[in-house]
Amino acid sequence: MDAFLSAQYRYLFQTFSGRRSFKHKLFIVVEALQLLTRYKAWCRTLARPETDAVNTGNKRCTVILLSHNRPQNLPLLVAGALKNSFVQKVIVSNSNHKVRIAEHVKLVDPRLVLVDETKPTRPGYRFVLAAAEPGDYFLSVDDDIFPTPAQWAVFFKRLLDDEKVPHGLTGNLYLPGTASSNGSPFHHVSEKNTEVDVLIGAYAFTRRHLDRLFALAGQMGITDMTNLANGEDVLLSFAGAGRPKIHNLGSLFCCASTSLEGVALWRTLGDFWSDRVKLFEQTRAARVLKKS
Repeated sequence: MDAFLSAQYRYLFQTFSGRRSFKHKLFIVVEALQLLTRYKAWCRTLARPETDAVNTGNKRCTVILLSHNRPQNLPLLVAGALKNSFVQKVIVSNSNHKVRIAEHVKLVDPRLVLVDETKPTRPGYRFVLAAAEPGDYFLSVDDDIFPTPAQWAVFFKRLLDDEKVPHGLTGNLYLPGTASSNGSPFHHVSEKNTEVDVLIGAYAFTRRHLDRLFALAGQMGITDMTNLANGEDVLLSFAGAGRPKIHNLGSLFCCASTSLEGVALWRTLGDFWSDRVKLFEQTRAARVLKKS
């Protein structure tokens, strides 16, 4: 069994102790079978002839990928992105000093850049990397979501169809005074074509959005995006001319550790949701002030 699949099963079985009902514990067998089926189906899509799923004209993009706790996941992300000719570069930034990313990502492609960072970085670093690159279009996906090559292509096309706002695949609606399943006022939305308040997990954005993001950050006194661990997606979500949009690209293959404490950031940072509420309201206020 390859490193990716063995890690997925390890993550899955780590959830066993947290399952409250016998039925939920027993369902782990079904989930294990579904995981294998989804993985094999994803691999079959990669084996198909290399043809772009949509026409993007002469538009090209740079893909930014961050790696820390799940380096074994990066080969799938990189392979799916590089299957598309509109991708002019894929940058993989590894912030885990115990890992050499080249030992996990062994694909050879002139468009691929692998970087083992010498200083600590957090999720906000994706925008620092993007700002340093030429070009006007960027895609970035967290290391627990694995779009197929066709899903990468349609995702980019959705950005090109409406460049006024950033785009994503999943998001949150912010509803103060309510509590979602995680106890916060941020309610998860996925597999829909709709506007949201915050994009999460996957981001398609332009150079103009980047400029607005850094302007908002500066206005709020955030001078170091490199080590922003919570809320970089909030800033991006307010960087468009309107509310960001998410898109239904069909079922997404996701990592079994998406909600695992100690791996998933939102389950690991103690004040994640309270910090997020504060930053959301501060960013919304800063954007209104900037417009006025």
